[in-house]
Amino acid sequence: TQTIDGQGVQRVNHTRSHPHDLPVVPTLTDSGQHLTLEIEFPGRMLKVRVWTARAGHITLYLLDTNIPDNSEADRAITHQLYGGDREMRLQQELVLGVGGVRALRALKLRATIWHINEGHAAFLVLERCREYVQQGHTLASALEIVAAGTVFTTHTPVPAGIDRFE
Repeated sequence: TQTIDGQGVQRVNHTRSHPHDLPVVPTLTDSGQHLTLEIEFPGRMLKVRVWTARAGHITLYLLDTNIPDNSEADRAITHQLYGGDREMRLQQELVLGVGGVRALRALKLRATIWHINEGHAAFLVLERCREYVQQGHTLASALEIVAAGTVFTTHTPVPAGIDRFE
């Protein structure tokens, strides 16, 4: 929960929740296993599980690194939105961008338009380009194809709302 105090300072209050108390269920593969993806990180493979939440006719897929196969540090990547230092934020954005594309591919969902909210999922552009290059496209044509199907929005046009990385 975010609030603004009397001095205009943003305050964040975290509410602890347990997955069993939430309206989410494991996303299952055709063989009935919990859908788990892999993303190559420097010196290791990160495992990411996919969960499904339904709100009416809307289906939301959530990505989770808090699984026993990951190190304690890697398990924390998806623990808190906007949490941690710049390296943590970069890892979160890799999970969201690359993991998001891979999750939709594993679910055999074919997006026609991809929406990036701020830069949080920007790595999906690189992941989709990687796929096209792997299929035989040049990088230039891959970039053109991906750009034609990508929408970008900024909802927090203030410096505090924009991640910057070296």
